[in-house]
Amino acid sequence: MAQIIPEDSLAASSPGTELHECIRQLPPEYKSWQQLSADIGTTGLRYWVTFENRSILIATLPEGAISLDRQMDQQLLQCHPLVFELVMERNALLPDSFKEHIHQLLPIILLLPGNLAEKQTVYLKHQGLLAIGSALLLDDAMPLILERCMGIATSEQVTKVIHGRFNPELTITTEKQTNKLDSPVPTLLDEVQEKALTAGLRAYDTTHQHPFSCWLVQGVAGSGKSLILAKRAALLAKRHPQSKILVLSHNKALSNQLKRQIGDFNNIQCHPFMEWCRKTLGGTRRFVFEDQETELFDLMIKRHFEDSDLTRYGLIYEVNFIKDRMISSETEYLSTLRSSHSLALSNPVRKRVWQAMVEIDTHLRERNCYLWADAPAFLLQAFEEGQTFEPLQHVLIDEAQYFTPVWMKVIKRAMSPNAQLFLTSDGDQNFYSRSLDWKATGLDFRGRSIRLNKSYRCSLAIARMADHFRLHRLMEQPNYPLYSINHIEPIPPEDHPQLLHFPSKEDQKNRLFSEINHLIKRGHSASDILVLTTDKQNTRFLAQELRQSLSINTTALTGSMIADDDSLKLCDLETATGLESKIVFITGLEKLLESEQDPRISERERHSLKASHTHLLYMAMTRASQRLYLLVTTPKVPDELLIEGLAIPTSASEYRAPVMYINQ
Repeated sequence: MAQIIPEDSLAASSPGTELHECIRQLPPEYKSWQQLSADIGTTGLRYWVTFENRSILIATLPEGAISLDRQMDQQLLQCHPLVFELVMERNALLPDSFKEHIHQLLPIILLLPGNLAEKQTVYLKHQGLLAIGSALLLDDAMPLILERCMGIATSEQVTKVIHGRFNPELTITTEKQTNKLDSPVPTLLDEVQEKALTAGLRAYDTTHQHPFSCWLVQGVAGSGKSLILAKRAALLAKRHPQSKILVLSHNKALSNQLKRQIGDFNNIQCHPFMEWCRKTLGGTRRFVFEDQETELFDLMIKRHFEDSDLTRYGLIYEVNFIKDRMISSETEYLSTLRSSHSLALSNPVRKRVWQAMVEIDTHLRERNCYLWADAPAFLLQAFEEGQTFEPLQHVLIDEAQYFTPVWMKVIKRAMSPNAQLFLTSDGDQNFYSRSLDWKATGLDFRGRSIRLNKSYRCSLAIARMADHFRLHRLMEQPNYPLYSINHIEPIPPEDHPQLLHFPSKEDQKNRLFSEINHLIKRGHSASDILVLTTDKQNTRFLAQELRQSLSINTTALTGSMIADDDSLKLCDLETATGLESKIVFITGLEKLLESEQDPRISERERHSLKASHTHLLYMAMTRASQRLYLLVTTPKVPDELLIEGLAIPTSASEYRAPVMYINQ
C-alpha cells in the first residue's frame, strides 16, 4: 500500500472516504499527502500524489458546488469559480520560474462523480486539468489513470518546494538556497514525524470504546517531540477555531518555549500542569514546594525518625509517592505494592511516614498553605463537587513521563466527551520518582502510539558519552540508546565532551566565565550557550554575574521569565527538560556526588538518589547538540566520571590538576 499522510481521511463522507482508500491501495512506490489546511466544506479535498520525481494533484469540490441539472462541458468547467480557485492554488505551489510549464509539471485530476457519468471525462488542456467521473474509484483504475496523467519529472528541490507549500504545517524552516531556484527550499519533517503530527486529526470516532481518542508519541532526546506537539497545537487551533485547546508541560521554562513555538492563538492555553490546577481552582490557597519547607521536614525527621536512617530526601520522596497516587488512608498506604520508584520501607517506618505527612499538612494548613502535590487532588474534589468549568476539546501534554497518575486523572476529568488527548514521552529521561504506567491511567494506546527513534540533536560524541555514562553509573542501558553500536567510524577527539576539574568552586566559576568568553570571541552567539547548574538558588545570581563580567545578554529561565532569543540561557538541571542548545555547560556536579555520599542516608536512599541523579544528568547531557562541558570541584576526578569518550584535558596524574585558565 502507498504511504498517505495523514493516514486517516480528513473527510467523513463520500466521495472523500472512498478516494482516500483508493489512494491508500496504490502500490508502495507512490507517496501522497492530504492538504491539512483545506476547508473541505468550502473548497473540497486536496491530495498531492508523487511517484519517484513526478507528481499530480487529486481534488474534489464541495457537495452541490456544480448543479446536477447542468450539462458538464469545458465551458462550464473552465468558468466555474471553484475550478478557477483550484487552478490558482496549484499554480502557487511551484516557483514563478516554472509557471510556463506548470500544467505539465503538476496536472490536476478533479473527481466529479455527481456531475459526470462513470467513465466520462472533461479535459482542460491549457490548465492541465482532467475532470472525471467515478471511474477513478473503480478497482485498479487509479494506477492506470495516474500513469497516464502524472506530471513530468522535477528536481528534488522543486519537489520540496511543492511539499512545503502544499502543507506548510509540515515544514521546520525555510532557507534560501544558493542555486538557480528562485524560491526558498524548506526543511521538512521526516516521514515518521509527519505521521506523528497528523495522527488522529479527524473528529472523534464514536465507535471507539473510550470516551475520547488518545495518541502517544514516544521518542529519544532530540527526535522532535516538542516541535511536533507545538505544530499540532497550532494546526488544531486553525482547524477548530471554536474549540478550547490546552497545552500542558511540567515546568515553566518548557511551557514558555512551547508558547514561542506555537504562536499566538486565542483558543490555546499553555501552562505548566500545576499552574493550570491553581488557575482552574481559583481561591486563595497558597501552594509551596517541599524545598521551601526544609525546616518543617527536618522537624519531622527529628520528631519521628531520629533513630532511623530515613532522611529529609527519603521523607519527601515518600510524601510525594502518597500524594501522586491519592492514597487516602494509612491502611491503603501500608497495603500499597511497592515499585521500583518507591523506597522499600518496613510497615513500622511507613506508619511514621504517614504520621509525619499528616503533621506536615496540619502545620501548613494553619498558615493557609499546602504542598503543590495536593493541588491535583483539590481540583479533582472541586470537579466532583460540581464546580463549573469549560470542558476541554483538545489536550496536548509534552514530556508526559513526568506526569503522575493523579495528574492524568484530573486531566481526563476536565475533558469533554469525544475530546482528543495527545501526549509525547521519553521514559529514558524520567528522573523523578513518578513513573507513569499507562495501564494505571486507564488510557488505551494500543494501535495509537508512534515511536521516533532518530535523534537530530546530539552529535555522535555526545550521544556515545551519555549512553556510556548511564551504563557506567548504574549498569543500565537506556531502553532506546542514542548511539548505535554499529557505528564504526572513529569520532575525532576534538568532538568529545570535556570534563573540567577544579580544586575550588571559585576556580570552577572563573573557568566557566573564561570558556564562555572564549566561545563568544570565536564567533559563537550568546544564544548558542546554555548553562545548567545544580544550585537552584544561585541561577539568577550567576546570570547577573555573567552579564556584568562579559557584557552579554543572559536570561535565567526561572518563574515566568521569557527568554530573549539573543541571550545566553541559564537554569537548574530539573528545568532543562525539553530545552536544547548548541553548547551546554553543566556546573556543580560535586553537589550531586556529595549528596550521594552523605553518611546519614540509608543504602536504599543512596541507590534511589544515584539513579535519580544519573537519569537527571543523562537528560541534561542530551540538551547539547555540538559541545558539552561538565564542571566538577573535587580533590581528584571521581572514578565514575572516568568514562570512555569523556575527555579530561589535564595531566595524567592520579590527582589531576585543574586546567589552565584562558585569559579573558
